[in-house]
Amino acid sequence: MIHTCQFLRPSNAMGAYDASGSFWLTPTMNGTHNSDLEKAFAALRALREICSAAIDTLQHPLSSTQASLLSDRPSCPVLQKDFQSLLTLVYTSTTKVTLVLRPSAPSPTAALAPVADLGTSLTSLATCATLFDIHGKTIASYSRQAARNVCEAVSSLAETFVDDAGKEYLVRTGTVHDLIEKARRGMPADPLDAVKKLWEVDRGMLEDSLDEINSMIADSGHEREQDGDEEGFDEEWDELGFGSSKRMTEVELQRTKKVQPLVRFATLFHKRVIPDLLSGPQLKSSDLIAALDMLPSQSQSIVVALEELVAALYAPQIPSSIASAVAILAESIRTLHASIIAEILLPLESGLVQRMGVLGINHGGDGEGKSDAKEKKDPRKWFDNCVAQIDKSAKAVEEMLSLDNANTT
Repeated sequence: MIHTCQFLRPSNAMGAYDASGSFWLTPTMNGTHNSDLEKAFAALRALREICSAAIDTLQHPLSSTQASLLSDRPSCPVLQKDFQSLLTLVYTSTTKVTLVLRPSAPSPTAALAPVADLGTSLTSLATCATLFDIHGKTIASYSRQAARNVCEAVSSLAETFVDDAGKEYLVRTGTVHDLIEKARRGMPADPLDAVKKLWEVDRGMLEDSLDEINSMIADSGHEREQDGDEEGFDEEWDELGFGSSKRMTEVELQRTKKVQPLVRFATLFHKRVIPDLLSGPQLKSSDLIAALDMLPSQSQSIVVALEELVAALYAPQIPSSIASAVAILAESIRTLHASIIAEILLPLESGLVQRMGVLGINHGGDGEGKSDAKEKKDPRKWFDNCVAQIDKSAKAVEEMLSLDNANTT
């Protein structure tokens, strides 16, 4: 639903804020200052209502009825261009509003036009953001969140002029500008790019978890080489309230070392998805987009599972917690594996293999290219083998934990 608001444009009036936070207009304005003031505040309050309505719109998915009302299906590049243009309009209007309402020399009537323009642009921005639903929920999540952030920041800016005499207007204007610049830079180019951006963030988190486990093992070995003075130092930290992690026992260290290969394989599995699956050309298939949209949540499940496993490895360890975390991590990998080897995402004769074959033919001759292509490994087979190693590593950890449990009973 499009929300619009009409504003009057009376002649300019100059003034300043008084100590109570209201506009103080010069005596030469005679009886016009009350009307000007009321219109300015009414416009700013209406702007906040428009922001609230836009945020509400962004919280609801585009319905099939709304989509059917479109005269034609806007392409992703068209929506991208419109979204970027609307961000520019919001940026410009925000700057104008700030300049004419600055506390040192406010002009209430001069603010009416840019406030009206700002409200119109925000409504259009929210509408444009929802239209990205046509191209998948992943890219739509970017546009919706970016638009929401901007609307909330503009509402906060209007609030400081109405309720707080514009005391923080520079900070809040800067926030609007920063969020717009962030939205410009961060908006994915297409549905595939949207999934890749989220994937790369998750990959960094997985690598951090692997580094943390590596550090646990390295630090534990280093601690065993330290003398008793370190224990006194740790006790001093405890007395200051910071606490310190307990040292691993030899058994706990061996468990952590057993988990390490599992985490390394899981991280490698996740890392290979981008070059082997998410680097091909974007296809205009709704089924493909739907399949791609399933991947980010599955990736996030792996991130959460690995974080839980890392937490379970800190001393003192609870074997049952480690076993549960290992099982969840292995299952999350298997779930992702089932998705990526589906025909829609990774055909048996994958696009990657086809492209390699073409390159080989172009650079070789007399069938040499075809021979090179055959030597290339099919990504599907690589993922299958990696999952097999993950299952093998998970089973080894489970067996070790079972043996430890048997020895303690």
